[in-house]
Amino acid sequence: MLSDEHKRQRVKISQILLHWCQQECDETVDVGPGRDHHARNKLLEQLIIGDETWLHLSTPETKRHSMTWKHPSFPVPKKFKVQPSATKVMATVFWDSRGMILLDILPKGERINADRYCETLDRLRHAV
Repeated sequence: MLSDEHKRQRVKISQILLHWCQQECDETVDVGPGRDHHARNKLLEQLIIGDETWLHLSTPETKRHSMTWKHPSFPVPKKFKVQPSATKVMATVFWDSRGMILLDILPKGERINADRYCETLDRLRHAV
């Protein structure tokens, strides 16, 4: 649901990053004893990516997941109808080429705003 301007900005930033990657890809580094030298992109090792998503607090299992084996003479276990939870929280995750750096989950009912996002970025700086 990005505006045309936001899409243009993302394309421009992606092109800049791609150009930097192409310039730095020629550098070779020693990856350790007994291993060959290989090209490694220094930019990708310094790049941190972030994304947000909604997490549902409760996801009921499917009928297939709840099936169990039973002896024919045993009664059928009772199953209660479970509705998906309407409660959800916002999660922000940051990662680099080595893996996840920070997972920030907003408390239930809290929304992201500029102050909260700045706090998350401060936590990211301390995590790196």
